Amino acid sequence: MSTREDPAASTAVQTNMKKESEMAQYTYLTNEDIGDQSMEGYDCYDSAGEKMGDVDGVIADNEMTPRYLVVNSGGFFSTKQYVVPFGEIARVDDNDKRVYFLSLTKDRLKSGSYPEYNGEWWDSNDHASWSNHERQVAQAYGGTRTATATPVDYNSDLYRRRPENTGRLQLMEERLRANKERYQAGQVTLGKRIVERQESVDVPITEERVVIERTQVADGTPARGNFGSEQTIDVPVMKERANVEKEAVVREEVGVRKEAVQRTERVQDTVRREELDVKDGQGLVNQTGAGMDERQRRMASPEGPVPTERSRTETSERRS
Repeated sequence: MSTREDPAASTAVQTNMKKESEMAQYTYLTNEDIGDQSMEGYDCYDSAGEKMGDVDGVIADNEMTPRYLVVNSGGFFSTKQYVVPFGEIARVDDNDKRVYFLSLTKDRLKSGSYPEYNGEWWDSNDHASWSNHERQVAQAYGGTRTATATPVDYNSDLYRRRPENTGRLQLMEERLRANKERYQAGQVTLGKRIVERQESVDVPITEERVVIERTQVADGTPARGNFGSEQTIDVPVMKERANVEKEAVVREEVGVRKEAVQRTERVQDTVRREELDVKDGQGLVNQTGAGMDERQRRMASPEGPVPTERSRTETSERRS
């Protein structure tokens, strides 16, 4: 009996091949691809023993080196996925199928302070969003903010699986962190006060004076009126005097505003740091570290996880 290829399925295969070629530096792996090495279905717990969710798969680079666990922390009716760097794994219990993390907690996921992963980035081949998400995850673990085009450092401990059953001594140091606060340095008050002074004004004054003019008359000029009668002439004499008046006029307007002036102030303090002090008089220290179990060795080795026979076949068919 012959079979006919589904055109829609063929289109989907071609689309997936295109996405894989564009996202060639990353691979999403599940148990179908690499067996139980992906830890798909394992329960996740924080250091306090609180269950955080379960594992959906592993994201590995083009060298098949695992970089992230994909953790589903949603409930029965919701899905919330997060990618957790491989170096965050404290230990794995294969018998009970449990993964324990070093510092990531359930409360932190619930608070929303840890960046949430969007599986649609993978489906839509949105490499830019995925790269930006990687930087946000690194910053969530105390990494410095990096430029948009700067990739994450896979050589850091955040992305390297630590051997189990080993003790860890953290060497800490203090760093200065300068903060600024605003405070009222003072207050400027603008007001008015009255200042008195003497001012002189020259005013021209006019005064009237009576001028008496006496004129000789011709001899024998008859007199007017009766001799001996009283006769007077009243002459009003006028004079000006200065009156002083004052009026208020605007002499000047004063405006007020504020401007910010920046200056650099150097602050200093004494900081401390811890340094490793190894006391070994018998040559007992081996700094190469303890060995890993077999599954850890496969997951953390340069060759990466070993694909299953099914994964090898499918990968060969896609590449051909």
